[in-house]
Amino acid sequence: MNREEVLRKSKKDMWKEEYRQVRYSGQELGAVVFTCLAGFLIILDFFMGKISYEVQGLFFAFFASLCYSKYRTYQTKTYLVLLIASALGSIVFIGLYIMNLYKINF
Repeated sequence: MNREEVLRKSKKDMWKEEYRQVRYSGQELGAVVFTCLAGFLIILDFFMGKISYEVQGLFFAFFASLCYSKYRTYQTKTYLVLLIASALGSIVFIGLYIMNLYKINF
């Protein structure tokens, strides 16, 4: 390889790393903002005497997606357990939301 090819490859690798860092920081900020908003809405609904199944279902689904990506990367049992628990929580809360929406009682 000549000098120009090495420089071009180095710039391309540096751009890929910068893109990866920007994407990761954006995802991290999105997770923090979503968690804060979901918590705020759950607390607000609690004080208003309402149960917010839909917000809790979305929160658990979002958390499951985060745990899934971390489990694929690190392959630890902790992330697998969190993934399963949050996926089940999401299914339960979305099911409760649908039942509440159509006035289904059991």
